[in-house]
Amino acid sequence: MDINFRLFSERLGRVLAGEEVTLPDAAKQPIQNLHAEVEIVTSWLSEFEDDISCLLMQKIGELEIDNPDLGTVMDEINCFTYECEKVIDTFVNSITQQKSQSGRSMDICDALLGLQSKIIDIKQQMQQVQHFDSRIIDELKSIEAEAGNFLASSSSKNRDMVGLDDRMEELLDLLIEGPPQLSVVAILDSIGLDKTAFAAEAYSSNYVKHYFDCHAWVLEPHSYDALRILDIIIKFLMPSSRLTWDVIRKILPDNQNGSRVLITLAQIEIVTSFQFENGENIGLDFVPTGGPLRATYQGWPFHILYHGSISLEENIDEVLTMSLGLQCVIYCMLPFCLKPCFLYFSVFPAHLEISTRQLYQLWIAEGFISDNNEATAEKYLEQLINRGFVEANKRRAGGTINTCSIPGKSQKNVKRFYALEQQSDFAYLDDYDSHLHSLLYFTSESRHIDPIDWEKICEMFKLLRVLDLGSLVLIQYPSGIENLFLLRYLKLNIPSLKSLPPSLLSNLPNLYTLDMPFSYIDHTADEFWKMNKLKHLNFGSITLPAHPGKYCGSLENLNFISALHPCCCTEDILGRLPNLRNLRIWGDLSYYQFLLSQSLCRLSCLESLKLVNESKMPAFSKIVLVEYQFPPRLTHLSFSNTELMEDPMPALEKMPLLQVLKLKQNSYSGRKLTCGSDGFPNLKVLHLKSMLWLEEWTMGTGAMPKLEFLIINPCAYLKKMPEQLWCIKSLNKFDCWWPQPELRQKLREFEDKEQCGIQLYPYGI
Repeated sequence: MDINFRLFSERLGRVLAGEEVTLPDAAKQPIQNLHAEVEIVTSWLSEFEDDISCLLMQKIGELEIDNPDLGTVMDEINCFTYECEKVIDTFVNSITQQKSQSGRSMDICDALLGLQSKIIDIKQQMQQVQHFDSRIIDELKSIEAEAGNFLASSSSKNRDMVGLDDRMEELLDLLIEGPPQLSVVAILDSIGLDKTAFAAEAYSSNYVKHYFDCHAWVLEPHSYDALRILDIIIKFLMPSSRLTWDVIRKILPDNQNGSRVLITLAQIEIVTSFQFENGENIGLDFVPTGGPLRATYQGWPFHILYHGSISLEENIDEVLTMSLGLQCVIYCMLPFCLKPCFLYFSVFPAHLEISTRQLYQLWIAEGFISDNNEATAEKYLEQLINRGFVEANKRRAGGTINTCSIPGKSQKNVKRFYALEQQSDFAYLDDYDSHLHSLLYFTSESRHIDPIDWEKICEMFKLLRVLDLGSLVLIQYPSGIENLFLLRYLKLNIPSLKSLPPSLLSNLPNLYTLDMPFSYIDHTADEFWKMNKLKHLNFGSITLPAHPGKYCGSLENLNFISALHPCCCTEDILGRLPNLRNLRIWGDLSYYQFLLSQSLCRLSCLESLKLVNESKMPAFSKIVLVEYQFPPRLTHLSFSNTELMEDPMPALEKMPLLQVLKLKQNSYSGRKLTCGSDGFPNLKVLHLKSMLWLEEWTMGTGAMPKLEFLIINPCAYLKKMPEQLWCIKSLNKFDCWWPQPELRQKLREFEDKEQCGIQLYPYGI
């Protein structure tokens, strides 16, 4: 309840420090006075932290408020915070636009004096507020302790062997054993059981992988779409609400081959739609705890699994109240730094796969990450996942989270943030708060935005910090965007854009993230070098200007660029990007061989480098890796379409910190790979993709001692793996696609197959 107030207090500190704008002298003292009063109230709020938690619990539970005075004060604090945000936003915006200083300074001083008077009144009311009754506080502490135990037991539950859990054994038996008829296993929601994790563990087990020729994991889309479900299944099997069985059974015919469908049911009341095998309807009191219940749904066989410790009927009420109450208590226990990050998830549809790279940039743009560091944002996300608020969907090769999602119902827009899910929502723009901070659009459809809607956005929401129009297409560079002076995050889809104009770069000085993934920029104005706050730059391709010299310095905050044209990789340009950590280069790498080989070493902080060759004559590649001087701190390295003629391993194996190496499609056209003794001392992940002509791979003693994950896809001519590979004790996952018959047989018969995690693809070969 006090989150916005504390965020505003932090923001006032940044304004006073000159981080957002240079304050006129007349405004400094009033803002300092207001900040001092706000800090006093912040200190008071920390003393009433338990009381505020009790108040929140009672409001969520729609209970009688035991401390109405505290409720009144908190309501007034929220209204005060909202009014303060509007005043400061408007003031900062006017200064950024360089409007008349004298008149604006008088206006802001008058407004600040009024706000200071209000916060003083709130302070006087606070002195009359009493703490909650100690018994209520003690009860809250008891619930918090219970919630802490729940978190500890949930996070510590780590099964090393699936066979040790009786419930998992039972589930696997239902999937693998039984008649050949297509049947469904349904896992019901129950207290103490994460049904999704339970299903995922069975799905990922080696028993399932080795038994079923094909398998797919599908998250039902928030907006139910049968064709989308089918598309997801097809993508899984051929790589390059209500029960959905009505559609699934049409997609998956019963071929009497032992096929199974495993589903989880959040709405457990749906059990009453099932029948016993004799046609009698099933009541909630008929579902046993523990063993499976045989049932049918529209004639199809089901096995219903419920592992609750109480009856299913009792579980329905308790799950609803406990999940809401428990999450509320766990939320109250969160450190303050995690609370706004969690609340921001409210704009995302449930189960939407959210890019963590995008999420971190959004958090930073909103001011939730005090040091503006993605590493800090990643730690926050991990903590939210550990507490059960967020689910991790996919991880990158190095183990970091790639996508995440939120369980539960649909998103709810709040005063600061708003998300649109369909183009028709733009018709209601007039109903939105003009002081909106975030406006996002979630859809995969690439439709054109109506120019009238764009004009409304620029006219109505001049205080936006985040504008993400997703895949909506703008026909040309839009006018009016220069008026959104406070923007920190901007994502637009403008395929026709070839040049970044000075007006965009000079009028959006607060930008942290500029994301136009479908724009290929041939020319960028010199004003680019004045964007001192820029951290994240993402384009289909972008050509940066030479540094103009005077009036511009280095871009010390810029840490991510994709995709930079190789002509920009001069020592002068790269030398002015001292803290760049992630870089993707896209273009004719052969033509710029000398430039790239000599200048990349200037990026002393670079950790991840992706080299994508786009040559007019790829068959005549002149890329020579042995001439490259790679940055010293590089940990991730990827090649695509480079058509290397010489074995890349001798040039790469001496990189001391390299952890992830990806030789992707058409990266190497040779027939032999040789890894020398003690090479790649820290490599953990190796991807060898599209090694179409690879016939021989050798490894010296002690090579890749820390390798954990190996992918070869495909390897049609490779007849055997290097013997040294099986000496690597850390290897626990090896995915091999389309292996040559001789190699396939050897891998099938390999005695340490389980230990090394060997999996042959496609399934069943």
